[in-house]
Amino acid sequence: MGKITGKFLILATAAILTACGQESAIQKAVRGSLKDPESAKFGEHAVLNDKFACITVNAKNSMGGYTGNQQALLAKKDGEWIVAEIDQMGFDECKRLMNRLNEELSKKEK
Repeated sequence: MGKITGKFLILATAAILTACGQESAIQKAVRGSLKDPESAKFGEHAVLNDKFACITVNAKNSMGGYTGNQQALLAKKDGEWIVAEIDQMGFDECKRLMNRLNEELSKKEK
């Protein structure tokens, strides 16, 4: 294996492990806001600038039935993921909302 290929492999592996750790932290935050955390089934997710995240979740409600796919919108505050809302919106809608919130935050920081 060449030096460049080896370095690329190490960097790619580090990026994947970081992404997996972030996804795990996001899932943990979502589980903490559910009635039945152990029933959670997660789908696609997206993270924007390590500030906002959307993740698809299907979990049992207080009646014991699955809610169907919902989107959890999260924000990172003081290094911790906080669930802002879980709603029946589509994944693309959640990503648009996440982008809009990021734009508004960027304007305030200027």
